[in-house]
Amino acid sequence: MLTILMWIARLYLWGWLPGGKRACFYSINVMRARHPAWFREDLEQLFGLLAARAIRPRVAERVSFDEVAEAHRRLEAGGLEGKLVLCPDLPSRRDRVPPQREPGPTSSQATPAT
Repeated sequence: MLTILMWIARLYLWGWLPGGKRACFYSINVMRARHPAWFREDLEQLFGLLAARAIRPRVAERVSFDEVAEAHRRLEAGGLEGKLVLCPDLPSRRDRVPPQREPGPTSSQATPAT
Protein backbone atom coordinates (compact mmCIF):
# COMPACT_ATOMS: atom_id res chain seq x y z
CA MET A 1 0.00 0.00 0.00
CA LEU A 2 2.84 2.37 0.83
CA THR A 3 4.40 1.77 -2.59
CA ILE A 4 1.18 2.83 -4.31
CA LEU A 5 0.97 5.99 -2.20
CA MET A 6 4.59 6.81 -3.05
CA TRP A 7 3.84 6.51 -6.79
CA ILE A 8 0.75 8.73 -6.47
CA ALA A 9 2.80 11.34 -4.58
CA ARG A 10 5.53 11.18 -7.22
CA LEU A 11 2.99 11.71 -10.02
CA TYR A 12 1.52 14.69 -8.17
CA LEU A 13 4.93 16.28 -7.55
CA TRP A 14 5.99 15.95 -11.21
CA GLY A 15 3.43 18.62 -12.06
CA TRP A 16 5.14 21.11 -9.75
CA LEU A 17 8.62 20.75 -11.22
CA PRO A 18 9.76 23.18 -13.93
CA GLY A 19 9.19 21.38 -17.20
CA GLY A 20 7.45 18.68 -15.14
CA LYS A 21 5.77 15.73 -16.73
CA ARG A 22 2.02 15.29 -17.02
CA ALA A 23 0.46 12.06 -15.94
CA CYS A 24 -3.03 10.66 -16.00
CA PHE A 25 -4.44 7.39 -14.81
CA TYR A 26 -5.53 4.92 -17.46
CA SER A 27 -7.55 1.81 -16.76
CA ILE A 28 -7.47 -0.52 -19.74
CA ASN A 29 -10.66 -2.30 -18.63
CA VAL A 30 -12.63 0.92 -18.06
CA MET A 31 -11.47 2.45 -21.35
CA ARG A 32 -12.36 -0.68 -23.32
CA ALA A 33 -15.85 -0.79 -21.77
CA ARG A 34 -16.72 2.92 -21.90
CA HIS A 35 -14.94 4.09 -25.06
CA PRO A 36 -14.17 1.13 -27.35
CA ALA A 37 -13.13 3.33 -30.28
CA TRP A 38 -10.67 5.30 -28.13
CA PHE A 39 -9.34 2.07 -26.69
CA ARG A 40 -8.77 0.67 -30.20
CA GLU A 41 -6.93 3.85 -31.24
CA ASP A 42 -4.76 3.72 -28.11
CA LEU A 43 -3.97 0.06 -28.70
CA GLU A 44 -3.01 0.71 -32.34
CA GLN A 45 -0.73 3.55 -31.25
CA LEU A 46 0.82 1.38 -28.53
CA PHE A 47 1.53 -1.47 -30.97
CA GLY A 48 2.98 1.06 -33.41
CA LEU A 49 5.38 2.29 -30.72
CA LEU A 50 6.34 -1.31 -29.93
CA ALA A 51 6.95 -2.10 -33.61
CA ALA A 52 9.11 1.02 -33.98
CA ARG A 53 10.97 0.06 -30.80
CA ALA A 54 10.18 3.49 -29.37
CA ILE A 55 9.16 1.75 -26.16
CA ARG A 56 10.58 -1.45 -24.73
CA PRO A 57 8.54 -3.29 -22.13
CA ARG A 58 10.44 -5.02 -19.36
CA VAL A 59 9.65 -8.72 -19.61
CA ALA A 60 10.75 -10.87 -16.69
CA GLU A 61 9.73 -14.13 -18.34
CA ARG A 62 7.45 -15.71 -20.91
CA VAL A 63 5.26 -18.47 -19.47
CA SER A 64 3.08 -21.20 -20.98
CA PHE A 65 -0.52 -22.00 -20.05
CA ASP A 66 0.75 -24.92 -17.96
CA GLU A 67 2.65 -22.48 -15.74
CA VAL A 68 -0.17 -20.04 -14.98
CA ALA A 69 -0.59 -21.13 -11.35
CA GLU A 70 3.13 -20.69 -10.69
CA ALA A 71 3.07 -17.32 -12.46
CA HIS A 72 0.27 -16.14 -10.14
CA ARG A 73 2.31 -17.21 -7.12
CA ARG A 74 5.30 -15.27 -8.41
CA LEU A 75 3.17 -12.17 -9.04
CA GLU A 76 1.71 -12.32 -5.54
CA ALA A 77 5.16 -12.76 -4.01
CA GLY A 78 6.40 -9.63 -5.81
CA GLY A 79 9.96 -8.68 -6.58
CA LEU A 80 9.76 -9.30 -10.34
CA GLU A 81 11.88 -7.12 -12.61
CA GLY A 82 9.33 -6.80 -15.41
CA LYS A 83 6.11 -8.45 -16.50
CA LEU A 84 5.24 -12.09 -16.90
CA VAL A 85 3.90 -12.64 -20.42
CA LEU A 86 1.47 -15.47 -21.10
CA CYS A 87 2.35 -17.15 -24.42
CA PRO A 88 -0.23 -19.72 -25.58
CA ASP A 89 2.11 -21.36 -28.11
CA LEU A 90 5.01 -21.73 -25.70
CA PRO A 91 5.61 -25.32 -24.56
CA SER A 92 5.69 -25.94 -20.83
CA ARG A 93 9.03 -25.59 -19.06
CA ARG A 94 9.37 -29.38 -18.60
CA ASP A 95 8.94 -29.92 -22.38
CA ARG A 96 11.43 -27.26 -23.47
CA VAL A 97 14.83 -28.27 -24.73
CA PRO A 98 17.56 -26.12 -23.21
CA PRO A 99 19.46 -24.10 -25.82
CA GLN A 100 22.71 -25.67 -26.91
CA ARG A 101 25.74 -23.57 -26.06
CA GLU A 102 28.59 -23.48 -28.48
CA PRO A 103 31.75 -24.82 -26.92
CA GLY A 104 34.04 -21.96 -26.05
CA PRO A 105 37.67 -22.03 -25.09
CA THR A 106 38.28 -23.44 -21.63
CA SER A 107 41.11 -22.37 -19.40
CA SER A 108 43.24 -25.28 -20.68
CA GLN A 109 42.54 -24.31 -24.29
CA ALA A 110 43.19 -20.59 -23.90
CA THR A 111 46.12 -19.24 -25.85
CA PRO A 112 49.05 -18.16 -23.68
CA ALA A 113 49.88 -14.48 -23.46
CA THR A 114 53.06 -13.39 -25.23
